[in-house]
Amino acid sequence: MICHEKLLSKDENMSHYESLVSTIPVIEQRGALRSKANTTHSKILATPAGILLLRSFCPSSLIEILRADSGLCAFARLPEREHALLASLAQRSDSALTIAYTPTGEIVGQVTLAPADGSWAGAEHVYEIAIEVSSNWRRLGLARYLLDTALTLDNLDELVILAIGLSWHWDTKGLGLSPFQYRQLIAQLLTAHGFAEYTTTEENITADPANILLARIGCQARTETVNHFFSCMLRMDDLSGLL
Repeated sequence: MICHEKLLSKDENMSHYESLVSTIPVIEQRGALRSKANTTHSKILATPAGILLLRSFCPSSLIEILRADSGLCAFARLPEREHALLASLAQRSDSALTIAYTPTGEIVGQVTLAPADGSWAGAEHVYEIAIEVSSNWRRLGLARYLLDTALTLDNLDELVILAIGLSWHWDTKGLGLSPFQYRQLIAQLLTAHGFAEYTTTEENITADPANILLARIGCQARTETVNHFFSCMLRMDDLSGLL
């Protein structure tokens, strides 16, 4: 099912933009995102820079007809590679991709929810979230709208969601911020959505003092899921006595 939310003023003509977000099929989700109550949400957002369309649970068929904005390159360094990465993520039935795109077909922001891998792998209900906004579309509050849309999940409180901030992905020069100022920006954005900062011994995060680990531990998350998170966080097999 697709739920629509209109964020334009009442006197604007919505029909053209609604047609752009209402005809894309919903893909079947598996894993912890399989809840039948989880629906695809779409929003039409008016910004000072222009109209944007927000869509959660994006299928690969939508990504294929879009292209990455020139400023969307934090993770793959080139917009073309970024587009290929998003297309690959959209094909995964165990993940959820939320995007913001222009009526002319340029992806300007994205949030990915995917099963945690690497040091954090091993539990079905542990996910990692990643967020990116094009350098051409910053300072518009887009990151907040993307997170609001991506985290509209019926079973959100059953999940443990990690947010790992690594300084080598950050465009500190473009924003005119130091790594620690950028770190604070990430923390403020995510704590407003229920995340908290955690100390960890994970080697990628400890590689730079500016790196950060945040997590949202759902109030209905299973004890074994929470234990898994804490054991990975501090490289200990059993922290049940601390819970």
